[in-house]
Amino acid sequence: MLLSLLLACQGDVGIIKRIEEETGQTIGIGEPADDPIIPDQDTDQERVGITGYNYLGLRQVSCPACVGETQEITIEFRANFHQPSSSGWTQWIPEQGVCDTELIEIVPSTIPLSVGADIQAISQNHQFQAQQTGLGNYENNSIWEPQLQRDTSYDVATEFGSYTFYSSHGFDWVEPYTMLWVEPSYAFDAAIYRTGAAFSWSPTSTNHTFTVTIAVYSYDGAQLLGYVTCAGPDNGFLQIPAQYLQQYPAGSLTAIHLIRHKVELVETEINNSYIETHTQWEVVGTGHIE
Repeated sequence: MLLSLLLACQGDVGIIKRIEEETGQTIGIGEPADDPIIPDQDTDQERVGITGYNYLGLRQVSCPACVGETQEITIEFRANFHQPSSSGWTQWIPEQGVCDTELIEIVPSTIPLSVGADIQAISQNHQFQAQQTGLGNYENNSIWEPQLQRDTSYDVATEFGSYTFYSSHGFDWVEPYTMLWVEPSYAFDAAIYRTGAAFSWSPTSTNHTFTVTIAVYSYDGAQLLGYVTCAGPDNGFLQIPAQYLQQYPAGSLTAIHLIRHKVELVETEINNSYIETHTQWEVVGTGHIE
């Protein structure tokens, strides 16, 4: 249906463009290099660079039928390992207090590194495995929502070392609550005012970034007219200024993404370096321009 374009695209926020920088060097599976690269395990040296990215994301769509989705909740885990780099994986997330109408997710240029055929993530009451799907890339898209532990540490074990990341949590309520209608006949009821749109939620978090993305479509959903993403602290309130909404016609349909981002650098024995961890919790609702 009208918003399937928005949510079918890959990325943390469906409409965000994703660009991969050219990789300076790759080592294919089954094609050993002349001088194999072995992770440095000397922990007496100062830790240098980022040697991996760990992502855990939950997305909850209020009205799957409205957006061409087949299920309400999806959970994605992926991890990427590489030789130490000075570039991070989450620099595309806007700084707090900034709005962006052309948000682009940039994947850094890295030299991939395999850390085994699979990796294990273990918490006190839940554990899962991620298989290597490409050199240095590990994925698991089959995690059940009831099993996922909230605000909990997960220890990740690889053949070359370990690290710890922390999960996040969802929402008790969001406003406007009408953006969460689940029946297609009631969807798109929430009014997004051209004079400015305010959103609130609970619970809140410290040291997190919160983003709100509004994607605007024609009244029949046939054309994407534009979008804006604004970022702020996870303090329970964010306002989208009028300057980003006033150009859209009344009656235009909207998809609304509320996302909590938790980004940290954690130590690892792998290359005596750091892993950038990124946990996000997203809810997707609907509305209209008024």
